[in-house]
Amino acid sequence: MIAIARRGDPTPIAAAATVSAGSAPEVPGGAAAAWSSIEIAPAAPGEPAWSEPVPARIQFDETRASRIGAPLAGRVTAVLVQRGARVRAGQPLFTVESAGLAELRTERAKAQLERDAAQVTLERTQALVAEHALPGKELLAAQAQVADADLAVKLAAQKLDVLHVTASGASSFTVTAPRAGVVVEQTVAVGQELDAQAAQVMAIADLGAVWVVADLFEADLGSVAVGAPARVTVDHRELAGVVDQISALVDPDRHSIPVRVKLDNRDGSLRPNAYAKVRFLERHAAPVELPAEAVMSDGTSTYVYVRDGQALRRRTITAGAARGGKVTVFAGVAPGEPVVIRGAALLDNQLDLDR
Repeated sequence: MIAIARRGDPTPIAAAATVSAGSAPEVPGGAAAAWSSIEIAPAAPGEPAWSEPVPARIQFDETRASRIGAPLAGRVTAVLVQRGARVRAGQPLFTVESAGLAELRTERAKAQLERDAAQVTLERTQALVAEHALPGKELLAAQAQVADADLAVKLAAQKLDVLHVTASGASSFTVTAPRAGVVVEQTVAVGQELDAQAAQVMAIADLGAVWVVADLFEADLGSVAVGAPARVTVDHRELAGVVDQISALVDPDRHSIPVRVKLDNRDGSLRPNAYAKVRFLERHAAPVELPAEAVMSDGTSTYVYVRDGQALRRRTITAGAARGGKVTVFAGVAPGEPVVIRGAALLDNQLDLDR
């Protein structure tokens, strides 16, 4: 009988063990001294753990961004801000020479002239009807003509107002910033021909909050959920965030699934396109967690030694990855079972335990 120390219990327990016949190794210092280094403790229940760091990138928050294009076709004559610049609401961004603007102004002027003429006609008709020189129906027709002219003036003015630009000349306009923020995208250049139907050429974003996007393979998504805590490491700083979105689509280029974490950035220290790393709090804890020293492998199976009465028995387990000196165990050992947590390598050294 060999005494084995058990954690939390100063009284040694007796465990029957015999050395394999014909292959008994010599244990330095004597068998008893060697066996005294074996420690047994109840298997601890698993706890939610942080995943390994995953590469990620910082992106601006699309919900806090405004994309800007040209409201009218034309040629760019000046670009007043560049990518990365901070702008205020109403600040000029770029100037466009456009024949369409001259046409809109001509349309508004023409509508105003027609409205003035209709008003003169109305006043003359009113005088003639009052003198009974014209029938009353002529007055109704003149009033309707003025109402139509008023509507034409309003429509022509609205076409210019909705452009949200400032006049730069008879046929040119300057696009202004719709919001304060940072120019995060800019593809416009002097001399470029712009089409009103083309894609936006500039984007301005409020960087008071940003996204950190990590690409996970589908097999790794099981432990990540929307709303789960996340830890983002940027420039040796660790920041707390929350999983904001898990994409329903696989990225066609990376063949992975983007997972988005939202971070507060009121100090402006997080810049879009910077490199980061993210760890996620796993949603489901493993049933058991053991010290890495307790888990053994022979190349084909993973196992631990469990105390069964007076004997130590080898038991195959299903284990996860080792993290921080701990190994998660998904099957094979129940919480509370007495497991050899120190000295398992000695038991593996050709010692045949009583089974």
